[in-house]
Amino acid sequence: MPGRLDGKSIIITGASSGQGRVAAQRFAEEGARLVLADKDDEGLAEVDALINPSGAEVALHSADLTQEPGNEAMVALAVKAYGGLNAIYTPAGLVKFGSADELTLDDWKFVVDFELTMTFLACKYALRAMKDSGGGSIINVSSVSGINGSLRHAAHAATKMGVVGLTRQIAVEYGPRAVRCNAIAPGYIAYSPGQLRVARQTLNAPPADHVPLRRHCTPEDTANAALFLASDESTFISGQVIVVDGAVSIS
Repeated sequence: MPGRLDGKSIIITGASSGQGRVAAQRFAEEGARLVLADKDDEGLAEVDALINPSGAEVALHSADLTQEPGNEAMVALAVKAYGGLNAIYTPAGLVKFGSADELTLDDWKFVVDFELTMTFLACKYALRAMKDSGGGSIINVSSVSGINGSLRHAAHAATKMGVVGLTRQIAVEYGPRAVRCNAIAPGYIAYSPGQLRVARQTLNAPPADHVPLRRHCTPEDTANAALFLASDESTFISGQVIVVDGAVSIS
């Protein structure tokens, strides 16, 4: 039986760690032909080894995705390897936390580069590949912090709401070219051992008593949401923010 992404050419950014790492494995199981992008060569090799038993086609792309050349080459690799680009999932990002009155300008610029600019550049070059070749699906990553705010998340909340605005603008402007664009907004994500490679990220989740479903979001949850948005099951869904937080943001 064909997989839900059978034969689709899909880019995943931040694929060496976290949400991207789990999504790479999930998408491969569903038959996607993948370009996995990150600047962590060792992490990319690890993910490639994890995927290898599935038999999925995988191309690795090592680059700094806060810069244009890395994004342009990333999309060109997908087009060259697979003949086009059907979808891109953009969970790559790094963050520094702080309240608005104490966050340094350097830390603010760091978060803008690694959360908003990185997303914009991935979208820019994906759009060039999609708009004249039958369309495609762009799946960005926002955050519940970007929608509702959260303590000491000044830059994170601002950039993740920026991702929402960019997502909706793309959906409206490029919908006539059959390009869909949506965002996933997870709550606090609890990772399992081996899923994270980025320093300073913690596996020690706070209590989940405040979450109506009584557990935190996992990268499997966001990967499954992204899988749906990359598949043909969501062909009339665009411009939406899919909140994946167990109802905590409305409780």
